[in-house]
Amino acid sequence: MADLTYLEWANAAQTDAQIKGALLEPALPHDYVGAALVVRASLFFPNAYRSDVRAEIATCFEQYSAFAGARLRWITQDGTRPSALKGGRPNPKVFAPKSENDLVSAFISSGEQSADAGLWEFRVFGLMKWQEALPNSGSSVLTFSVPIPFLKEHPAEFQKMFVDFARRLNVVSGYAGYAVNLSLTEAEANTPTEYWLSKRYIGSDVGDPLTVAMHLRSKIKMVSWLTAINRELLQELGRNRELSDELPPAWFALYDLNGGVVIQAGPMPEAGASADNESKGAPVLPPNYVLVNNALKDVRVESVWQLQRGLMGAAAPFYGTTAESDEWLRRLDVPADQLSGFKARLLDQPKLGTDSTLRDRL
Repeated sequence: MADLTYLEWANAAQTDAQIKGALLEPALPHDYVGAALVVRASLFFPNAYRSDVRAEIATCFEQYSAFAGARLRWITQDGTRPSALKGGRPNPKVFAPKSENDLVSAFISSGEQSADAGLWEFRVFGLMKWQEALPNSGSSVLTFSVPIPFLKEHPAEFQKMFVDFARRLNVVSGYAGYAVNLSLTEAEANTPTEYWLSKRYIGSDVGDPLTVAMHLRSKIKMVSWLTAINRELLQELGRNRELSDELPPAWFALYDLNGGVVIQAGPMPEAGASADNESKGAPVLPPNYVLVNNALKDVRVESVWQLQRGLMGAAAPFYGTTAESDEWLRRLDVPADQLSGFKARLLDQPKLGTDSTLRDRL
């Protein structure tokens, strides 16, 4: 019921899903959309400097653009000022820089104003060749988001985009579920809003994927509704044939990822809200997320250093320390003797159906 409350909040004419700027910073301007509740995918991949991978990034955008269309209004590249898009279409050269040591960088958003957080966003940050050669430079990243009603309006299309993009980019890892898009130009003023929502909804993502990507060259950040790991990570787990035993097919779908796997945990994302109708109690761990987390936590990164960046001297809290950030990474960890209880709770969870899964599940 609590997750239904979350959905109703976000579905309300898609206005409640958009939160005013600097909600928890009373001394700052509020005349823009500071945060937007969405379903967001984050994909971490190598070789963004190569022309063939850049062509695949462009193909991913085309598939996404077929749904987003002219809603996409602004593009920002590598720290430049936002510029208006015509018909939701950026210049094709955005995804095809001339040199391997030219940056692939684009932030494309649907905000009414350039400062607004968008319900529709497509972002890519691709490392240059010299950056990728450095051992600690992290990973390239692509994210895309849609309004929450999209999942009902276009059954299984989000899952298809996630799996298609992950295969094209040959990702190391990725995940998708509920998240909070923040204003690009005023992100630090709105991290307390994301922090506040994360305390109410434990299933929601936290932090800018472009920032945490520096820690995710060969590990995963987290699990979510959709979780991707490549062949190497799957082999590192040492249980290539056991995931289907740990994750019953009535509630979990597995898809091939170039020898790795994408895991879908349930027909819809989970918010992990409290059990009471007003979402004022402690968040409840979604059992399907707990079980995926248990299966994959051995390949999870140990630390992301700091999930959020906030304003210096601000009173409102955010994940500004390594200790609190890493505790959040472990929020789905449970003692081994409690796992059977979470497996039992699966019986009360919605099962997968043909309308919520792809045809090529394993």
